[in-house]
Amino acid sequence: MKIEDYDSVCDVTKPADIEAALSKRHGVGINSFWLSHAAEEFPAINIMVKGDRAYVHYFPKDREPGFASVAKVPGPRPNETSIFFVRRTEKVWVLNGAVIPFSDALKAAQEFSISATMPKCIHWFEL
Repeated sequence: MKIEDYDSVCDVTKPADIEAALSKRHGVGINSFWLSHAAEEFPAINIMVKGDRAYVHYFPKDREPGFASVAKVPGPRPNETSIFFVRRTEKVWVLNGAVIPFSDALKAAQEFSISATMPKCIHWFEL
């Protein structure tokens, strides 16, 4: 599986290598990762991370809105937003109801590494 972040690209297959790649942070604990298989662009997963929280977006095909992660247990203020960074300086506002623990995003990435289908370990909302 290919993992691309703000400034690097790596190919990984082992769960420990996936965790190491997704643990990379910049600045104030942020990063954005694109996961895909081999030379195929889609399906793809984007994981935006800020500290120990993440937002996961699954894209089954090009030009389809895809699916957004859904918090299993809504945190405080689920209808308000948190700021993530798709690039180092490009902010994205994400509903708190779509923010999940990074540990769940990591499980989704490890599941995606085995199969390009949408991971079943987290809840999804079709966009």
